[in-house]
Amino acid sequence: MRIGRPGRVGALATVLVVAAGCAQPTAGAPVPDQKAADAITVEAGIKAFQDHFADLGDEHARVFNYLNYGGTRITTEHESHKFGDPPVTVLERRQDEDADSSAILHPPNDPLDYVRLDERHSHLAPTPWVSVPTLYAGGFETCFLLTAWLACHLDSALTQTGLDAKDRQPAQVRETEDGTEVTTGALLGLMLEEGFITVPEEERDQITERMRDEMVPVTIRLDTDLKFTGFEIRGKITDGDATPLELQIGYEVLGESDENDFPDMPPAAEITNIPDPVAADAFWQEFNARKPAG
Repeated sequence: MRIGRPGRVGALATVLVVAAGCAQPTAGAPVPDQKAADAITVEAGIKAFQDHFADLGDEHARVFNYLNYGGTRITTEHESHKFGDPPVTVLERRQDEDADSSAILHPPNDPLDYVRLDERHSHLAPTPWVSVPTLYAGGFETCFLLTAWLACHLDSALTQTGLDAKDRQPAQVRETEDGTEVTTGALLGLMLEEGFITVPEEERDQITERMRDEMVPVTIRLDTDLKFTGFEIRGKITDGDATPLELQIGYEVLGESDENDFPDMPPAAEITNIPDPVAADAFWQEFNARKPAG
């Protein structure tokens, strides 16, 4: 994992200026290698992405996840707020467009996380809220916040792809009205191993080796100040008569969070406490299931 390494976005500005300068040859000067210049810019964009999550600020972000594979169709959206140090965080989840949302609230330094159940999972407790041992027992970690968790695991997939299939990894640059887009990629098999492509276990054996070896494009977006604003993973992976896998996963920086973005603590009468770690694990397994048990 390279997200945790030091380094700031300022280095990106220097690299992009140098690359842009090379693209304007003077009379008699050799024509630059545009492919090499794009590769440098893409590497700098990846670094901006890594630096953003290495020092995640008071961020409001959204992650969307669309997947279509055989009988599995997923349309899920997560929205998170993080504020302060130590931080308060809240993560809202909507599993379908017409469904209500659940929420996971973590007050600063609290030993518990508080989960507001959506209608789909209301059978898990007799109250609208459940409390469980916090994921941040050892202190806040960026990669424990589910929206940022996606970025952490994508970073691992990109890095490993660079080691396993560097010659096939895209390196493309496109200027936009909002800034710059750089496109790289990761192998589908590595994305599956990192766990952020959620094909059910019973269907994974149907994904062929050729599909697993497919390069899936990853586009990283930067604003005009060369700051990270989001990424998108999009592809349709096919192999003859095998079931095609269509996916679109994205991260958007929506702005900064403040203290007004968080729900109030629920009253004790509205909370079912699940202090036992084994029972809490069982709760999370059911809570994260797309269909209620039974």
